[in-house]
Amino acid sequence: MIKEMGCLIIVAASTIAGFMYSEKFKKRVKQLNEFERAINQLQDEIEYTHTHLPEAFNNIAEKSENPINKVFSKVSKLLYEGEAESVYDAFEKSIKDKKFELNLDEDDINVILDLSKTLGDSDIDGHKRMFSLVRNNLKKRISIAEISMSKNVKMYRYLGFTIGAMLVIVLI
Repeated sequence: MIKEMGCLIIVAASTIAGFMYSEKFKKRVKQLNEFERAINQLQDEIEYTHTHLPEAFNNIAEKSENPINKVFSKVSKLLYEGEAESVYDAFEKSIKDKKFELNLDEDDINVILDLSKTLGDSDIDGHKRMFSLVRNNLKKRISIAEISMSKNVKMYRYLGFTIGAMLVIVLI
């Protein structure tokens, strides 16, 4: 009886671990979509309402979901308090602080940092071109993340169960 319970616990724990690891792929797609939405809002804030950048980042933080809202909130705070030399510096510090909450890879982060290099340094037309470029790059990153998600979610779920079953077989 105890042996069967132990085997069941091993299989259940490894299956749960597989499900938890596969969630990272889903979160990445969700966070990239949230960044895309936030970038669209930022463009509207800059182009149509001519909101100052720290205030625009704060407005976006209020409308965004976790952990993206924390990134924009931190950027806004760094710019308001003058703790960052530029928008790029503020984004870099903010993303570094929230790196463990974000499920983004280096290329995803680089797309966001590329936008931050030009914010506040060019005119409206320059911002329009940069927003367009960033949106296109984000769409590419989202499609790559969706392909990765569709491949890996099932694999890690099955892998978790399989590893648990193998452990049970070895232990018996």
